[in-house]
Amino acid sequence: MNVSRQCLFALFAAGSLCSIAGAETVTFENLLTTPESYYKGDTSQINNDPWTVDGFEFSNQTTFVGFWGGWAYSNTTDTTTPGFSNEHSAITGGGSNGVGGSVSGESYALAFGSGATINLPTGALVESVDWTNGTYPYLSMRDGDAFAKEFGGAGGSESDFFRVILTGYSDVNAAGAATGSVTLDLADYTFSDESQDYIVNTWQVNEDLTPLGNARSIDLTFQSSDTGQFGINTPMYLFIDNLQYSVTAIPEPTAAGFLALVGGVFTLRRRR
Repeated sequence: MNVSRQCLFALFAAGSLCSIAGAETVTFENLLTTPESYYKGDTSQINNDPWTVDGFEFSNQTTFVGFWGGWAYSNTTDTTTPGFSNEHSAITGGGSNGVGGSVSGESYALAFGSGATINLPTGALVESVDWTNGTYPYLSMRDGDAFAKEFGGAGGSESDFFRVILTGYSDVNAAGAATGSVTLDLADYTFSDESQDYIVNTWQVNEDLTPLGNARSIDLTFQSSDTGQFGINTPMYLFIDNLQYSVTAIPEPTAAGFLALVGGVFTLRRRR
């Protein structure tokens, strides 16, 4: 091998350390064996009990007995019953089939409250996710309830919004530096043309998550136009399915290691 080829081979080898393996998908299937069931942790006692699927760790905690926060998973299909008792059902009636529809009885994940986090496996880069509203928040925004207003008001002309911001962080548990963010609009009644106002009630598929960058964790923050003395009145839920990601085949080399490799090649060239 001549020196020029050695240089090219070394540079190619260094670059290949950053190669990406094939895409994978977290589907939440096989987490539940009973129809019309869900898991939201042990709410009978105060605890911090995250659950894991395919190496992704989803936060789950009980801060007061009977009250949970973070992430749960479900396969319930009730799209008509309003109120907190039906907090586990997606408004679609099932999990996402990846093309905008739903499959009744398939599992999905749901987040409740700002501060729900996902810790990513080392080397995982999130690419996209399918997402939608839950039955409880959807009916609350559409019709109003004892705690939250009807979006748009009685005449439909009031400007309302409900969104969740996904923020990536460089370390687990939403620690370190922010790596990027993605905003999901669960409802938007801010258009000058009221006919464009909407509340999401279908699976929004393949939402691009690459703006989160090289995140090790993802944190959720809800925002709503309907707030009161104790914060947001709108039920704060996000439902997801088909979380797609890629995994780096080999950890990326450090800048120092790369420079040392290049330096060694050119030293060899000078000696030749």
